[in-house]
Amino acid sequence: MTARPNSRPDLRYPLVDNGLDYLLDVVGRLATGPGEQPVARDLKYAVLHLQAATEVLLKARLQQEHWSLVFDNPATATRKTFDSAAFTSCTTEAAFERLRNIVGLDLPAKGITAVTRLARDRNALTHYGLTQPAAAVETRAADVLNFLLPFLAQHLMPALAPGERTRAEQTMTVVHAQLRGIEAYIRTRMNDLRAGLAKVADTTVTCPVCAQPALVLAADADPTCRFCLMTWPDTEEAAAEYSWIVTGEVSSTDPDPEDPVQHCPNCSARSLVMKVTTAASAPQTRRLCFACADDFTDTDFTACAYGCGRLLPVDTEETLCPACIGVPFERN
Repeated sequence: MTARPNSRPDLRYPLVDNGLDYLLDVVGRLATGPGEQPVARDLKYAVLHLQAATEVLLKARLQQEHWSLVFDNPATATRKTFDSAAFTSCTTEAAFERLRNIVGLDLPAKGITAVTRLARDRNALTHYGLTQPAAAVETRAADVLNFLLPFLAQHLMPALAPGERTRAEQTMTVVHAQLRGIEAYIRTRMNDLRAGLAKVADTTVTCPVCAQPALVLAADADPTCRFCLMTWPDTEEAAAEYSWIVTGEVSSTDPDPEDPVQHCPNCSARSLVMKVTTAASAPQTRRLCFACADDFTDTDFTACAYGCGRLLPVDTEETLCPACIGVPFERN
C-alpha cells in the first residue's frame, strides 16, 4: 500500500509576520464589548504575547539595519550562525540601546519604561506566578501598545519589502479595528494625544476605523488618525468611508447634488463631506473637504448648469464646473 504524502503545510512565520501575529492575538484578547472586561486568562496571555511581539519587532528593526545587531555579541556574529538561528540573541534592553545609539532612533523614555515593566510581569508569569490588580496589568499593556504601534508605523513598516509590507498592512488593519474595544489603551493613548489634537480641533473628525475623534485633515498631508495611525493616501476613499461608517450615508458612484460627498470647489477632489462633526464643532455638523481641509459650512451651493450633478458656490461667476466648461463646445 502506497503511503499518502503529508499534505499539511509547513509552519512558516517570517520575523515580522511572527511579531505581528503575536500582536494580533494581544488585541484580540484585550478587546471587549461595552461594559465588559478581559478575563484573567486573556490578560495573562496578552502580557506574554505582547512582550514576545515587542521583542520580535524591535529585533526586526535591528535586522533592517544589519543582521549582526541581533546577536548577543555582534563581534562573534557569522552569517552561517545567523541563517541557522543557532545563536543567542540580544536582550530587549540591549535592543533598545542599539536602536538608539547605532540606528539613531529617537525612542521615548516613557515607552522604554513601559516595555521594561511589562517584561517584569512576563517573567513573573512565566517563572513564578503573578498576582496583580487586573486593571493595573491592563493599563501596563496599554502603555506598551501606545509605544509599539507608533514604532511600527514610523520605524519598521516603511522599509519592509513590498510583499512583506502588504501582509503587514493587512494585519495592522485588523489590529486598528480591534483597538476600539480596549478601554485602557483608549484612555492612555487619548491622554497622550489630547494636547496635540486640541491645536487641530477644527479639522479633527471621528476615525471610521477605530471610532476615536483623532482623524486629522490637512491640506499638506494625507488624512491620518493619530490614535490608530491609519492613513488614507486616497482622500476620496477616506471621505466615502467617513460618510458611510460614521454618518451612515452612502455615497453614490455618480455625482448627485444630494450626495453626502461632493467634489470640492477648491481642490476638485470628490472629498467634500457635507455632514462632518469636528472636535471643535460637536454636536453641530460642518462641510469639510478631506483633501484640502477647506470648510464650506457657510457656503451656499448651486448645481452645475450642464447638469452633471456637481455643486458650485452661488457667488462664483462660473455656471459650469471645471469638468464641464469645455464640454458644450466639444459637442457642437
